[in-house]
Amino acid sequence: MVDWPKKEVLFYINNTFDNGKFKTFAIGFSQRGELSRCDLCVFSSVPQIYQQVYDSYTSRKFEHITKDTQQNCEVMHMDENSVAFRRKFDTCDPQDIVFHSGTMYIVWLRLHELLEWSNNSTILPNHSKQNQGVLPVQLLRADKIRIPENRQVLKKFEVRLNKVSIPAAETTYWCKIQQLDPWLTIAKHHIVQFEPIIDNEALVHHMEVFQCVAGNAEIPTYNGPCQDMPQSGHLCSKVMALWAMGAGSFTYPREAGLPIGGKGFNPHIRLEVHFNNPKMLSGYNDSSGMRINVVSKLRRYDAAIMELGLEYTDKMAIPPSQLAFPLHGYCIAECTKIALPKKGIVVFGSQLHTHLRGVRVLTRHFRGITELPVLNRDDFFSHHYQEIRQLRHKHHVLPGDALVTSCYYDTRGYNTSTLGGFAISDEMCVNYIHYYPATELEVCKSSISENSLYEYFLYMKNTQKQNISTPNGPRSENYHAIDWNPTRANELIDVYVTEPISMQCNRSNGLRFDGFDWENAPLQSFQLSPPNESRMCPSVQSEIRWFKSLNKGLCDNYGDCVYADTKMKE
Repeated sequence: MVDWPKKEVLFYINNTFDNGKFKTFAIGFSQRGELSRCDLCVFSSVPQIYQQVYDSYTSRKFEHITKDTQQNCEVMHMDENSVAFRRKFDTCDPQDIVFHSGTMYIVWLRLHELLEWSNNSTILPNHSKQNQGVLPVQLLRADKIRIPENRQVLKKFEVRLNKVSIPAAETTYWCKIQQLDPWLTIAKHHIVQFEPIIDNEALVHHMEVFQCVAGNAEIPTYNGPCQDMPQSGHLCSKVMALWAMGAGSFTYPREAGLPIGGKGFNPHIRLEVHFNNPKMLSGYNDSSGMRINVVSKLRRYDAAIMELGLEYTDKMAIPPSQLAFPLHGYCIAECTKIALPKKGIVVFGSQLHTHLRGVRVLTRHFRGITELPVLNRDDFFSHHYQEIRQLRHKHHVLPGDALVTSCYYDTRGYNTSTLGGFAISDEMCVNYIHYYPATELEVCKSSISENSLYEYFLYMKNTQKQNISTPNGPRSENYHAIDWNPTRANELIDVYVTEPISMQCNRSNGLRFDGFDWENAPLQSFQLSPPNESRMCPSVQSEIRWFKSLNKGLCDNYGDCVYADTKMKE
């Protein structure tokens, strides 16, 4: 439970000591899910004899635990089978992880014996891997939304595959176009909740359900690879529901619902499933899809989903050996001015999305040169845990506002450039925002303009003497031809944040809004300085102790130090 006024979290854990079979239970928090350098509350119990708790932390070696000089694990209850305690969001102790609204990682373990402390430190005895684990969570989440309608008035339908044989290929996008049930085509309904149906968790990467924006045009049903889908299927591109690894069900706020069915609504929808099969496995069948709950009594607002971030294109690249290379996708003021209603829109949900190398994602909100509160932010992003998150504070975006989605990538250990694209080995930078009232603006994303990219490759060929054959040739070949070093990587960042962009200010049918030269749009006048969250902590002597704070890490070229450093001192 989150106590927002007191800024603390209350934890209750069951089966901690398994009725006395275990004498030690520890639970704590890690920056990126690593067992090293984590913040632990260690509970010791001998039934009817002894109970104790220690606020502690681990070093680079998980087995080495040290007692913290400040004790901030406040016990509320302990018995032979459970523990309840509370912790402040921010204790101002450098050896306590600060609770934040992004992805956090809970670490736990239990031991049959008590720990033997010497000079406030100890070494973990050998223990079973079955009795320890790491769990990604969002601790500081918005209050859970409950559907106000009686369960008896909810109707549901499913859109799912039917025992599709998953191809033995690394990346497959499988599409199914099906017709809605007749009861949905007669009258308009509101979608109030959707949830995933997953057959093969190891192979299904993400899914989307699309509305066909085609009036009464006849669209043939289809079941096969998306690349072979009939051209008419591309009219089915308005997002209705989506899921990615780690996500669960999504519930709309009581004032809004996503419209479906009724007069003028094409009776076809498209399911798209992304299979990620890097081991080229064969012999697997899949019937994954979505279960969607709707109501016939309409809510006050029609909701919609909009894509922010970067186009899925190899115009964008990430050099190898980068700690936190930034890419920025723009929804510029000129687009929102044309496409949004006078009173603006209210954003109530957000799903951040990258592939394997993304380590941090955020969307920032600007009104002129003034930066408003961040729309959504995950400093410890994991591609294994991509929830659609309810926003505790709904954001009001007005015509003329700008939204900038920034993704940071860790390519240490890679030898070649990573390109933007659809495959899991490529990269994406997306924020799917859920908002009301619905507008025609479906996509507000960008990439570097073709002219800007041509000038960049020409410069790399003629001035930097890189082995680029033709500046206007295949972009992937040109990026891979560059001999990357820190200077060239920083130059690429400068190009991306200063040169004109190609802006996708698109309607649901894929066509851009009229009224602006979107292909060579200038960037905003504001500066993308580091987004900081203030901490109300007094200066404490512990900040100058010899060890590093658990909240610190390696720093990127913007000065943000939120990246795990596995080489820190103990």
